[in-house]
Amino acid sequence: MPTLKTTTREVRDFVHDHLPAKNANAPMATFLGLFSIGLGLWEMMAPRSVAECTGVRDQNLLRFYGAREMTAGLGILGSKRPAMWLWSRVAGDVLDLATLAGAVAKKSENDRRKIVAATAAVLGVTILDVVCAYQHTRKS
Repeated sequence: MPTLKTTTREVRDFVHDHLPAKNANAPMATFLGLFSIGLGLWEMMAPRSVAECTGVRDQNLLRFYGAREMTAGLGILGSKRPAMWLWSRVAGDVLDLATLAGAVAKKSENDRRKIVAATAAVLGVTILDVVCAYQHTRKS
């Protein structure tokens, strides 16, 4: 474990030794795990802020989605073979997209713009999730 007098190289080696998988796909999986935890914390701790950014106004639903994101992130980071957890992110993306699609019809023009932007962001992350999950599934 690093101490206060730890060098940059020792920290890098410590982090490298504790990545979820020892392959070329590990950095993307690690990024997605950290992203999930960060997004999940935001959804759970500040659902009003998330609602304002996305146009999805159900704060209880956003908290639930936050818990889902954090679970997936912890699963990815805690597993040497994170394929299942990466596929759970893909399933969560599908749920997010369905929620956004359902919300667009009954919103103001301003909220519709936010929903379209949020949908574009989710689609972008979904591509990363699918690619990473597929690569980890092939390696398993």
